[in-house]
Amino acid sequence: AESEELQDATKTQMAADEKFFAVTKEGCQVKANQWNDRSRLRIMELQGIKTAVEILTGADAQKIFRASTTTFVQLSAVTSRSSTKRRNSAYQKLTSLARHYHNFAMVQLAAMLRSGGHFDKVIGSIDQMLEVLRKEEQSDIEHRDRCQNAGDKNKNDLEDLEHSIETTTVKIEKLSSDIERLGDEIEVLDASIAKTKGEMKDALDLRNQDVADFKQALKDDAAATELVEKAAVAVKKFYEKNGIPLSLLTKGQEELSEDDNAEPEYSIDKDKAPETSWSGGSYGGRESETGGVVSMLAMIKEDLEKEMKTARSDDAEDQKLYEDQRATMQESLDAALGSKVTTETELVETKSEKAAAVESLGQKNADQGAEKDLKDAIHSDCSWVATHFDSRRNKRKAELEGLTEAKSYLAGVAAGEDV
Repeated sequence: AESEELQDATKTQMAADEKFFAVTKEGCQVKANQWNDRSRLRIMELQGIKTAVEILTGADAQKIFRASTTTFVQLSAVTSRSSTKRRNSAYQKLTSLARHYHNFAMVQLAAMLRSGGHFDKVIGSIDQMLEVLRKEEQSDIEHRDRCQNAGDKNKNDLEDLEHSIETTTVKIEKLSSDIERLGDEIEVLDASIAKTKGEMKDALDLRNQDVADFKQALKDDAAATELVEKAAVAVKKFYEKNGIPLSLLTKGQEELSEDDNAEPEYSIDKDKAPETSWSGGSYGGRESETGGVVSMLAMIKEDLEKEMKTARSDDAEDQKLYEDQRATMQESLDAALGSKVTTETELVETKSEKAAAVESLGQKNADQGAEKDLKDAIHSDCSWVATHFDSRRNKRKAELEGLTEAKSYLAGVAAGEDV
């Protein structure tokens, strides 16, 4: 928002400066042309004055003027020695002032007086000349003030633009550095996010494999338990069917090694069959051995059931551990994703700010170029102020003093009578 306001203000200022530049340039061109014409005419005027003064004040001219005062040819005239004396005195004074001030206007006044002009008319001409000189003085002062104001404003504007360009350039460099830094941070966050996602996937795959192994082991243990149960039922069914009592004691196993399991012993006579350890035709079953088998099957079933219970407990603990680990990794992933969004937003804003700064810098460079052109135009129109204003003023002051002195002298010589 600040950059947009600055840009709008800069555009408004530029439009005003361009308008001012156009008006000033046009005025400068007109003034430059007028100054050239005035300078040329002034030089010619000064040269003419110098030549006229030399002609009118030369020794030959003085002889001619003195002779001419006594050789008038008139049809009728009323003259007096006193009026002629006043006219000659006024003429001599004007020519003297003309030489002193190098003023061609006074030469013209002297000529006007010499040719019989009325004193009032000559004094009126002096008043007109004084008015022209005063207007010229005022015009020069106004021109000087306008040049000083325009020059000061142009100088201040150039200094402000130079400072602003320097500041904006530093800002762009910092924004460029920030953009590079934010880009690096996003790359680091992307790598961290990818790593966390990979670890989460590996953990999930491992957990799925563990669960599959657990389910398969549970299934196998359940199947084994079922087989053990079937085997025990089959053994018990035989004894129940034949009404034979079944002992679950392990005593039979100890007796087995001494009695039922005893191998037949042969007599010294090898040709005689050994005696058996049982007699009779009835079979009561091998209770001791059968009881051991049933007991062993029961133990196996119990072990399988314990193993299944332990497996379920271990699986529950593994599931909780996995969920805790996943929650920690998910928290880390969410934090990284949030940081990435924030960093990307900051990067977009920084790039936008840099683009605005670059555009502003281009506008300021253009404004600086326009101000430099304006500076050249001001110099073209106002350079004479520094070099010729004082001399023009001094010369004009001398002219004013000369004309004022001439006016005072003429007013004192005559009170307006026609001489």
